[in-house]
Amino acid sequence: MRRAAIVLFAIAVLCAGFSMQARSGWSGTYFVNGTNPGVGSYTGRLTISPRGDVYDVSWTIAKEHYTGVGIVVNDTLSVAYTGGDRSWFGVASYRQRSDGTLDGRWAVHGGARVPGTEIATRR
Repeated sequence: MRRAAIVLFAIAVLCAGFSMQARSGWSGTYFVNGTNPGVGSYTGRLTISPRGDVYDVSWTIAKEHYTGVGIVVNDTLSVAYTGGDRSWFGVASYRQRSDGTLDGRWAVHGGARVPGTEIATRR
């Protein structure tokens, strides 16, 4: 009985390790393809850099630059961000797929009721 419990514990630890490995590694440079409600689609670049327990996040889309700070809770990276003039702010939320692609949704304070969407593929 004790040996079976040890084996089951070892299997659980290995499975958790594989799950963490598949979902880890947020940092990197990504190609983004997104939709902006009422405006249309866009493409650009997303960079995520770790800084302790937080992430510095930046986007370059259509010659515009956006910056933010994010934290990971469970399997979701949540980011507060702003544009170059810092006169507005928004929030983005990404989930990491098993292949490392990020599936995101975002909204801007006072913006459309429907959130924008974004798919980020690691370069």
